[in-house]
Amino acid sequence: MSSLAVFFSILQGCTLVPNLSPNPSPQLSNFSEEDVTNYAQTVLKIERQRQMAYGQIEAIIEDQPPEIACNQPETIRKLPNNAQEIAVEFCNQSKKIAEDSGLSSNQFNAITENAQKDEILKKRIQNAMIRIRKP
Repeated sequence: MSSLAVFFSILQGCTLVPNLSPNPSPQLSNFSEEDVTNYAQTVLKIERQRQMAYGQIEAIIEDQPPEIACNQPETIRKLPNNAQEIAVEFCNQSKKIAEDSGLSSNQFNAITENAQKDEILKKRIQNAMIRIRKP
């Protein structure tokens, strides 16, 4: 359960592409249970990749890595070159994982944005993650 709390603290860095659309994000009612489940599965897969990348970066910089947001290149540029390569690879893998999940980047970003503001959606995602993790 503590990893779920960590997940929500890193959600801000999970945006895959900047949202340049003037259209508002879809409302809660527009997210089907399938979308929420796909999103939860995607985030769990991305989190595994994030942990590995952060471990590798930590070994390089010999300290806890700073917050890295794939949609904020300046967070990656602050790292040493070899750590930048790991961060970029993580971002590329994250994007592919999301694309393979059946969610478009816009859908993934919309759910991420809404989960940060909507406690009901956040709880739906947490419940989906718990269901997915149960053996």
